[in-house]
Amino acid sequence: MSNLKGMNYKEFAITHGEKIALGFIALFVVFVIFTSQWTTEKRTPAELEQKVATAETQVSNSQWPEEKRKEYLKEDDLRQKVAQLMNKPLEVTPYMFTTKLSWPIYAKKAKAKEVDWLTVEDLVATYDRVIMHTRPVSATLEGSEETNSAEAEKAKPDKPEYDAFKRRTTGMGGGMGGPGGSAMAGLTFGGIPGESEAMVAGEPGGMDPGFANPDDFAAGLPGGMGMEGGMGMSGPTREGRGLRFVAVRGVFDLATQQDKLERSLGDAFSFQNMQTGKILEFLDFQLQRKTALPGDDPWAGEWKDVDIETSIEILKESADFDPEVVNSGITDRVFTMPLISRIAGFWSKVATHPRVENFTLSQEEIEQELEFNQRILDQYKKTHSNEKVFKEKQRGFSTLQLDMRGMRSELMYGGGGASEMESVMQGMANSMVQERAGGSGEPMDEKKLIQKLKANVTAAGRLLLFRYFDFDLNPGETYKYRVRLVVRNPNFQRPLDEVVLPAVAEGEIRTTPWSNETAAVTAEEDVHFYLQSVRPPRGIAGTMANFEIYQWYPKTGTTIQSVLKTYIGDEIGGEQVAELYDVAKEKYDEKATVQFDTQNYLVDAIPAPSIRPEDHPDLNLPARTRGRLPIEPEAVIVDNFGNLKKSLPPAVSSSYADVKKKFDRERNSLTWVKEATEARTAAPTDGFDIGMEGVSAFEGMEAEMMGMGPNTRGKKNKRKKNPIRLGP
Repeated sequence: MSNLKGMNYKEFAITHGEKIALGFIALFVVFVIFTSQWTTEKRTPAELEQKVATAETQVSNSQWPEEKRKEYLKEDDLRQKVAQLMNKPLEVTPYMFTTKLSWPIYAKKAKAKEVDWLTVEDLVATYDRVIMHTRPVSATLEGSEETNSAEAEKAKPDKPEYDAFKRRTTGMGGGMGGPGGSAMAGLTFGGIPGESEAMVAGEPGGMDPGFANPDDFAAGLPGGMGMEGGMGMSGPTREGRGLRFVAVRGVFDLATQQDKLERSLGDAFSFQNMQTGKILEFLDFQLQRKTALPGDDPWAGEWKDVDIETSIEILKESADFDPEVVNSGITDRVFTMPLISRIAGFWSKVATHPRVENFTLSQEEIEQELEFNQRILDQYKKTHSNEKVFKEKQRGFSTLQLDMRGMRSELMYGGGGASEMESVMQGMANSMVQERAGGSGEPMDEKKLIQKLKANVTAAGRLLLFRYFDFDLNPGETYKYRVRLVVRNPNFQRPLDEVVLPAVAEGEIRTTPWSNETAAVTAEEDVHFYLQSVRPPRGIAGTMANFEIYQWYPKTGTTIQSVLKTYIGDEIGGEQVAELYDVAKEKYDEKATVQFDTQNYLVDAIPAPSIRPEDHPDLNLPARTRGRLPIEPEAVIVDNFGNLKKSLPPAVSSSYADVKKKFDRERNSLTWVKEATEARTAAPTDGFDIGMEGVSAFEGMEAEMMGMGPNTRGKKNKRKKNPIRLGP
């Protein structure tokens, strides 16, 4: 037993295992041999042969019953099927060996073909008006401006409470930046004329010409900041005027166009070149307009090109560009028109498109976008010194604004790699975290912020926003629009052996197909007037009609209203005393002399008939009517086209209720202008030497306007300039 305990079983199995297996096999064979029963064949060979012959005879003499035949054959003819298979060629494709057995040393190059260009989709047009902040004739680059973010920055501009006359608590510069535009003046990043002065003016510590703290000027006021110049006690000295416009917007499917380019360009396609704009380059756009004409077919007229120089001149007149209300990644410097600087209200849905709603920014996101673009610009200037800002053959709006989308793509996908963009995102995230840390909100996660910024940059490149504001309008006319884009031919001057046809490499430009036509949009009439009453002739005075008139006043961008007394043969208009709200200067004048101009003349007028009640007792007229019958007066006028028309009283006019409602809503929105004027009137008039006791007499809105409230200057309430603007 002791030997068995010390035995190495593994060694025993390896050494003697095969012997044991052979022993078992031998025992099994012996068992099978001795247990089997062995017998001999009892039938003779003759018997076996006889049995086979009998079976063959039975098979040859047997019959297939018709029932069995129909059951198995049915109506199929086996011979016919066999013949079909033999005569019809066999499809060998499923059995072919598709993998090449040998490959050429040099791969065959795919030749480029003509690109299938997409069109601008879902073009829409909307009419509206705006009060533009204009730059003075001697405009210079000004500093950035303050704003009270607690009031004007609460709601997104596309919310239902959007108000075109809502006060924007800015200073003299107005808009979303100073009257001097942006720091990007000139055409190269290396030596920008006036760049150093512009950047100093835009520093957070620079003087804000619209807001002054009296404590900062104890030794005296700087030039131009007294009662005659600057703001003083007479309100801001900024200038503004009203503009009517039609906003034309559409979207371009950039992602699908990139796919089509990849299929068409062959080996010349490069994702990096695509993202950095070296393959798909927009050069210009062509916008056409059709005006409705009188007649059975109002759209029988021809399409005419819209002169974009009119809008370009308006943009040059604007004090600055308002910040973009959509992600800069879906804009293009050629065909996304910048936003002119508004004095009141915010840009609403007229500046965007329903298909890019996910890229529409809130007021907080707009401020973040401004800072992000400035950081992109600073980084780009470091890595692309002395590089031209715009390409010579680009037109449209390319000479007025920087290519922020292109700069983002260059930093993300360019030769420097993604590290340049990551540096920008890291700095932006650090700034946002520090800003939130100083407030009362929840702390931000820096990693999540960077991920969000990266997602915004990469996701924004699927669609591009086409936007144009047409300012060249005639009130009362109705229009339709269509547009097409002009792009650089990516196959221009390619060798003939690399293109399918020679025509593919000919011609430097290509045009996309025309977009859809917009729905008809009408430029609203500037003037609405309604017959109020008619006075019959008295002595030498002829018949006189009183007209209630509402007129949009371009000088201020607001509506004026009055009652005009007009004699037969006179124009319904002329100088009149009326209330005037000047939003730019924040001034209300109760008795302003304004000019009403309808270009309509009174031809004839009939007063409402009246009778003596005592002569017609059978009518049972109430005593309060004093004999006036319920019949409206009538007047006939001739318009500026020579057409005779009836002027209807408010009671029977279909438009009066809407015009009056719109006017009342506007006046309610402009209450702050009247309050600002009254506050200035009630304020002391001996300069800034009023002490803090004097401030309390008109604190609030006016104290904020005069810069006499608490010094809340800081990063959060600092109005940033728009960095995309080019030029002085």
